[in-house]
Amino acid sequence: MSLHLDNFKNQPPISVIEDNDIAGLFMFKKSLEKLFFSEVVIRNSATEGQTVKLIIEVSCNFNLIEGMTNLEQNIWAQCFNVEGSFENSRFYNLVRQLQLLNNFEIDVEEFSIIFNDCNLIINKIYEGSIPEQLGSILTKVSQHYVNLTKNYLEVPFEIFIPIFEEINKTNEADSPPFKSVELEKQRKKAYFNYWGLYFYSEDDGLVYTLQEASIISGELNMLTE
Repeated sequence: MSLHLDNFKNQPPISVIEDNDIAGLFMFKKSLEKLFFSEVVIRNSATEGQTVKLIIEVSCNFNLIEGMTNLEQNIWAQCFNVEGSFENSRFYNLVRQLQLLNNFEIDVEEFSIIFNDCNLIINKIYEGSIPEQLGSILTKVSQHYVNLTKNYLEVPFEIFIPIFEEINKTNEADSPPFKSVELEKQRKKAYFNYWGLYFYSEDDGLVYTLQEASIISGELNMLTE
């Protein structure tokens, strides 16, 4: 049964999408649950024009380090390293198959993996960015695990990907603030600059730079529209 866009327009924001609202959604969810060893909830972010924006929440009953270990062994998520082609990604192809079953645009606005000890939240930065880059993002999480966890001392309860630098042009000597914002430009490398980290031991969010593989000084502000 194909989706009627009017169904979404009458729904409140962030409502759970029923299986019969989108053709193939039930099998899409089941495939994700098998792929990520998880339970999956799919919500509706918004409908703009002829595009349905999905918020996908994947709940895994294990810790972040177990997920990264299984990722490295290629038994979880079936994602590929940064050099690999996203067209070989199982997740990318599942989204593509879902798209082919429907006559309206489908995109992933947000993809969250809820581990027992950490929430990994990935935001869309351009059309199709999450299906294309999920594998590379997870690979980077695995590669940076030691530094993300302060040399194994503490796992962040939330990793927010990405955040963007707001340059302070009036005083470049000061540490620039960092803000979580939506980008309209298609910057494919933006996922791999700065991430936001939240620890129970810290009052405020911290900024992690992938280039330096370290936590740096800066102000992290979570902005809403």
